[in-house]
Amino acid sequence: MDHVFSRIGEMSTKVPNIKLKIDPRDLQIQTFTVEKLLEPLIIQVTTLVNCPQNPSSKKKGRSKRARVLLASVEEATWNLLDKGEKIAKEAAVFKEELHAALADVRKESQALKVSAEAFTSDPCSLPRRQAVVPAARSLLAAVTRLLVLADMVDVAYLLHHLTVFQRTFESLRNVSSKSELQKTYQKFRKDLENLDYLAYKRQQDLKSSSQRDEIAAARASLKENSSFLHSICSACLEHSDVASLTASKDSICNEIQNALNAISNASQGVGNKMEQPTSRTATLGSALDELENLIVLDPLVVNEETIRPSLEKRLEAIISGAALLADSSCTRDVHRERIIAECNAIRQALQDLLSEYINNADKKVRSNALNVAIDSMCKKTRDLRRQPE
Repeated sequence: MDHVFSRIGEMSTKVPNIKLKIDPRDLQIQTFTVEKLLEPLIIQVTTLVNCPQNPSSKKKGRSKRARVLLASVEEATWNLLDKGEKIAKEAAVFKEELHAALADVRKESQALKVSAEAFTSDPCSLPRRQAVVPAARSLLAAVTRLLVLADMVDVAYLLHHLTVFQRTFESLRNVSSKSELQKTYQKFRKDLENLDYLAYKRQQDLKSSSQRDEIAAARASLKENSSFLHSICSACLEHSDVASLTASKDSICNEIQNALNAISNASQGVGNKMEQPTSRTATLGSALDELENLIVLDPLVVNEETIRPSLEKRLEAIISGAALLADSSCTRDVHRERIIAECNAIRQALQDLLSEYINNADKKVRSNALNVAIDSMCKKTRDLRRQPE
């Protein structure tokens, strides 16, 4: 029991005030750890108060057994009290509630001892045996409250690390330079590692299979989208005026935030309502639509010094978005290779198109070669658009 109890409240220190969505007065048992801690005490108390309708008139051995059971209940209770006192001493949250719960356990333990000793003096007395029942129930309720509070201390510690990660995440999405990006991303990864460890422990301990699944899915989403975030932030720093990149960044950040909300809620036993994020495929598609609208130009007004950098910049931003899809863990190898091939093809198509625009400069009518180059460029954008589908 000592080993199991050490898992509750083991992360109780250095936690600031965290607003929990669970009520400290709620006695609902959410974890296997609390259940395992209560199980032997429940068995011992149940055995002690088990009352036959027709108690035996043979007293020999009956009193001795009842005294042994009472001693085992007392030992288990005091063991929990000892561990609970250590948690209350180190806890940064729920201190008052923990001390009150400890006092309640002591009181109910003493009340059970008094009624149980009266019963052991006359184990064949049905009324005395029945008198033990409410005292035993009160003790179990008090111990349950103590264990649930200790469990909530661990939840608060998890939420503290989630808050630390949240702050680093907000800093990362608002970086203004490459050097700041690298420095912040290093802390981001470290904070993510700490959060993932605590979330995994909570996931394993929760009794609810749906809540375990929610945390598992959220952890997977965090890992995948966090790797994308560095790439998209870097691309946004290079191409700050490309709306599609900003949209992709917002989509990834929304998925990360949804995952954090899911971990917070599931760890507290609260249901999740996940928002449907904008897919990266959708933002890539809108960027390709924008590029297609920009490549159809009047040769009379084409200026290579302005149009080439502009179109190349937009294309590279699109390719950065496509690279995020290619790097996704959900993308098969053959699909990844096709995306890379289509990116190279669209790069070449743009260079061919720009060359034809230069050749047609100052001409009122577009040549067939220029029309072919425009059609080829549009075809290549559509080919790239089909790859994420």
